[in-house]
Amino acid sequence: MASHPLKSLLQLQLASDASSVLHLSSVLSTLSEDSLSPSPHLQKWTSRVTSLIHSKNAGARWAGICIAYRTSSLSKSTMAEFAQSWAGLALSILTKPEPLPLLKASIRYLRHVLSAATDVPELQRQLATPTVPKFSQVLVSIVEKTADYELKALAMDTLRDMVILYPSLNRASCSSITNMCHQILNGSAPQRTNKLLLHNAAGLYAVLHYTGGKSVDETLQCLWAASMGLRTTFTGKNGPPPSSGPTYDDPVLSVALNLDRLQCSAEVLCSLLRTTVQRPVQVSIGRIMEFCLFLLACTPDEEKEGHVDATVRALELAVMPELQSSACDLLCCLAKTVQHRLTPYVSRLVVMITYHLEQNLPPERRCALLQCIQALLSNSFPPSSELSSTRLVKAIMLSLMPLLSTQFDAHTDEMGSGQNKKGRKRRRDYEDDGVFKLSKDVICSSTAEGKAILCALDALQVTMRGAELQSAIRSLACRVMLSLSLSLTAMSRSSLSRDVHLHSLVHAKVNDVCLELARGTTSAMSKSLGLVLRSVVTQGNEHTMHTKLELQQEVDLLLHPRGPPLVRPLPHVEALSLFRAEESNEERAARTSLALATTYDANVMDDMVDPTIVTPTPDPAPRPVSTHLPMPTPKITAPGPISTPSPVPANQKMTSSITTAPTKDSADISSAISSRQPTKSLLPSSIQMELAPPMVEPRLIPMVVDDDEEEEGMPTLDMESDSDG
Repeated sequence: MASHPLKSLLQLQLASDASSVLHLSSVLSTLSEDSLSPSPHLQKWTSRVTSLIHSKNAGARWAGICIAYRTSSLSKSTMAEFAQSWAGLALSILTKPEPLPLLKASIRYLRHVLSAATDVPELQRQLATPTVPKFSQVLVSIVEKTADYELKALAMDTLRDMVILYPSLNRASCSSITNMCHQILNGSAPQRTNKLLLHNAAGLYAVLHYTGGKSVDETLQCLWAASMGLRTTFTGKNGPPPSSGPTYDDPVLSVALNLDRLQCSAEVLCSLLRTTVQRPVQVSIGRIMEFCLFLLACTPDEEKEGHVDATVRALELAVMPELQSSACDLLCCLAKTVQHRLTPYVSRLVVMITYHLEQNLPPERRCALLQCIQALLSNSFPPSSELSSTRLVKAIMLSLMPLLSTQFDAHTDEMGSGQNKKGRKRRRDYEDDGVFKLSKDVICSSTAEGKAILCALDALQVTMRGAELQSAIRSLACRVMLSLSLSLTAMSRSSLSRDVHLHSLVHAKVNDVCLELARGTTSAMSKSLGLVLRSVVTQGNEHTMHTKLELQQEVDLLLHPRGPPLVRPLPHVEALSLFRAEESNEERAARTSLALATTYDANVMDDMVDPTIVTPTPDPAPRPVSTHLPMPTPKITAPGPISTPSPVPANQKMTSSITTAPTKDSADISSAISSRQPTKSLLPSSIQMELAPPMVEPRLIPMVVDDDEEEEGMPTLDMESDSDG
């Protein structure tokens, strides 16, 4: 017959203090609810635990507290019987200079016992009422005296639970808790406040309202005071007087202190907005929004009149990105807490954030702004202005441009694939020393750049979901996303980022955006059926694997749409705009402004230097050449059957000539090609050769038309002629 588990543990593992410490992990894993059921060995077990806590060896006391915690977790009856004696011993340990593991174990044990005593009236009366006030004072003393950040964070987290569970018993300790929080949240310089310590202190400060604590107005005053301390050399509104905290005459320490105070106060305000309340309360949305708009409106161009210290000016300019990051954090938290009540301010916020996105920002700042846009538009109604939404979409798409290949990449792919067109002269327009490169650079060289691309995809998906956009910009965004979906398939994981998992995340997110954009109408859905089916079978991370499970739902949505069918027989604008012939002037102008070009643009540029018309001359200076979009050229219709003779000399007079593209398009393309910024290709050439049908060369084709055919067709009018005939 097998012996009882407690008997074996008492005879072997817990035979001495040294063995108790050595075999503590096996003892804790062996204990179970069945082993702690009433038995003759249970009394011996509790006596041994008590003797370990009374031991003179610190390791044995630590083992005893850990075993008491495990025993109380598995058996509530044993906890209720021995909690009063074990809690007294643990509380006495906290008042002495003990090792850190023993202090942490005692705090965890007392928190567990006092939290479990709330539903046992007898235990609450005998244990909680006399123990909680003493325990809170001990925790405050530990936070003020100890130097270990983890122990401070654990003490403040435990104190937060005690304030929530026993607000009346902690009312006498409210002033000491508040002063302790002020010492931590008042900032420090030159070293900033520890993030873990700041988070726990802000969480504790946010629950003091249970005991009649502070309000949001005091936190806003601290925010204004800290921000004004960072804007002494700028023009602007005059905020409230500085706080009564410590100050420094040294400008380096003063700026560092005000910046840390600003970040601490912002964390406190976010904790106050997220905290739970027992009754409905009023939130000062207007005052909070006034402060956020003030931070977003800060620009480096402002400077007050008179003498300005150059050192202070340089320091305040250096911390300006931190002001915008704090504003974005506050806006994200405010949007998630008040939600649609923030709608009256969304239009103004979108305009200001769009302005910052249009600047050349580092990836960290761009990522914060994109996350702010996503939080605003996800939790409130979209802006009513079509112009601001259109401008925002264009600014977001700028963050996705690094994913698109440039002309040199497309040219390298074409030369490597060996799929040159028959009769076409090999290109020799080398760009600097790029032709001698044996390897390609990584697109996302840092983690922040990859995160910015993911945030841009999330923001674009939310923006296009409900905002009023111009049809040309919506169509262009659909084309960009479709090109990204096709380009990522041919892109290797290592060329995107050193983190090979980023490719799967980006690809899955792009497919989700394309799928959501394809759900608009039945015509667009039928055109996107292949894209949807391909997106759900792509190998990737958990997100892609989860998408595979939704295959039946997506196919059912395609085949049996929930909305009524279209009345008009024409396809949707997203389907039409995939061809250059249906591209409107507005969409062409938007595409040119984003430095995007099509395949047709590159072909026209090649025809301008065609050897049959112009004698090529070597050009030693490099010039930027626009890259192309993967779109087939339109079909050419003629009045009658046309016969193409042999090539005619250039100086011979032609009877008539038919061009494949208007002169206006060539002028627009030439202007786009001469832009300074290098344009991006929305698809590699290897995919273009696989997807695009055979294309007609858009060049000037000399043709001779017979007299009979000329009489049958419509006479051509020369609008440039001055004669009346």
